[in-house]
Amino acid sequence: MNLFYDTAWRRARHVAADLVHGADATLQRMRSADVRVLFEAASPVSLATFRPVLTRLQRDPRLSFWFTTSDASWESRRIYASPEFGDRAVSSDDVRWMKFDLYINTDFWNMTWLPRRPRRVHMFHGVAGKYDLDAPVGIAPVVASFDRLLFPNEDRLGRYALAGLVDPRSPTAALVGFPKVDCLVDGSLDRAAIQRSLGLDPRRPTVLYAPTWSPYSSLHTIGRRVIRALAGENLNVVVKIHDRSFDRGDRASAGLDWQSRMDRICGLWGAHLARQSDASPYLFVADALVTDHSSVAFEYTLLDRPIVVIDCPQLVEKARINPEKVQQLRTGSRVAATTRQTVAAVMESLEHPDALGAERRRVAAAMFHRPGSATARAVQTIYDLIALPTPSPAAVATALSNREARTSHRA
Repeated sequence: MNLFYDTAWRRARHVAADLVHGADATLQRMRSADVRVLFEAASPVSLATFRPVLTRLQRDPRLSFWFTTSDASWESRRIYASPEFGDRAVSSDDVRWMKFDLYINTDFWNMTWLPRRPRRVHMFHGVAGKYDLDAPVGIAPVVASFDRLLFPNEDRLGRYALAGLVDPRSPTAALVGFPKVDCLVDGSLDRAAIQRSLGLDPRRPTVLYAPTWSPYSSLHTIGRRVIRALAGENLNVVVKIHDRSFDRGDRASAGLDWQSRMDRICGLWGAHLARQSDASPYLFVADALVTDHSSVAFEYTLLDRPIVVIDCPQLVEKARINPEKVQQLRTGSRVAATTRQTVAAVMESLEHPDALGAERRRVAAAMFHRPGSATARAVQTIYDLIALPTPSPAAVATALSNREARTSHRA
């Protein structure tokens, strides 16, 4: 008899493993009352996706955070370059055998497997339907390893349910929305302040060029000519390149140094090269968006301003983009194939910004569940998962006082 497949043996093994992990968790709680949280990013855009939730959770002194990445193109020190992360930004090798209560990530294909059983949360990093993310049945065991999937909209949740990836009635399927875009609609961004910080002339319309990452994107075809042509139209031109276009590998950048190229091109033509990984401030300040197929285009529909899509047939094929998402974005956009067509579409859009507005609003309503309050739902979902009461202001103050007291005692 093969004991590996014996049901009784396997059940006994699981019971023993549960006992070991339970003892591990108990010992950790005895050492520290803090809830230990590990966030893993695949690139800086992952951190931008998590940032609204992180900011809210960091107000709770009962939570202690560490940060890592297992992506070959982005080391922890590059993603978490800000001093705020300090020595809590560590390598995946360093965290592999550390004990955490909670693990959060934004990319199914980039993660560190932690043997000491933290609870697991996945936040989707985009909504554009690329690389089969609308229903990644090829990595079903990975998807099933998460205790909570924070869905940005009903469409994706429904697709996962139809594919058998999640039970829509279970707590695992958490319909929260997309926290990253809350700032676009909640009044927290100041357009005039963003214009000043970027050095943009408020008397000129602002156009944002934000292509996706891929050797088949518009960046690799007509992107440079588009930047040059737009800059010649008395416009503020802001260029936001996806983080992945700065990857070292051929899959994203075709081996080209886009940082140096964009520095040179934008400097030559007077365009502003965006430095932040979070596109939200650039979207908020733009009067029109030029893209190919990207999550930021869907995010921009929340602002109900003109979108011009550069047609890239190979991108749709090679990036395995859901054809329904391609069509959905284009219903609220003007589509162009050449530099001349792109510039003409931009200028016409700026003259008639309300055109296609109804279509854009329908897209926004379908893609983002209750925008403006997604962060609050994501935070509540996390507290429920780790069985930690949502803190009141008084509870936060008390916990902070206790932490300071413990720190002083150790010192």
